[in-house]
Amino acid sequence: IGGVGRDAFVRERLRKDGLTPSPEADRATLVRRLYFDLTGLPPAPEEVDAFVQDASPNAWGELVERLLASPHYGERWGRHWLDVARYADTRGLTKQRQTPLNPNAWTYRDYVIQAFNQDKPFDQFIREQIAADQLPGRRDDTSLAALGFLTQGDQFQGNRQDVINDQIDVVTKGFLGITVSCARCHDHKYDPMTTRDFYALGAFFADIEEV
Repeated sequence: IGGVGRDAFVRERLRKDGLTPSPEADRATLVRRLYFDLTGLPPAPEEVDAFVQDASPNAWGELVERLLASPHYGERWGRHWLDVARYADTRGLTKQRQTPLNPNAWTYRDYVIQAFNQDKPFDQFIREQIAADQLPGRRDDTSLAALGFLTQGDQFQGNRQDVINDQIDVVTKGFLGITVSCARCHDHKYDPMTTRDFYALGAFFADIEEV
């Protein structure tokens, strides 16, 4: 704001309230915070000791790069996108004596983890999850696992329209941040989405055939 950092406003408020900032974290605390933030796992004692004793000015940056290159980074942060994609190892309601397990669910989970670890561009990440099978120039079938974004949801028993509604819901919530599925029954009360728009969008998903 006008060249003044937010910290200046924070410090001024602390001063008015008679408070002082917390002391700077020591190196052992910093390394633990970094591990938990980037990988979700605690560092081993020897890893903490190595960082504490490393006096190099590049020690922090090198540790950050090493953790970003760890496969655990994708596992830690990919899980947040898996929540958006309503990922589960099982399907929804199933008939008696049918297994609820989805034997191919792991392929989408691994796709998301690898996308984070490979620093895949977000625009490519979006396209593959919506239309990997239609993208020009596709060299192999590895990206087809991305389509799990559309098929991970509840597979409603015998009601194709409910499946389409679920797919519209996850795409619009995940990429637009709005609940378009409300317009299945009525024009959306808060967002500029009509019932006509909903069924026009549904026409794209009506041709999807899961194999």
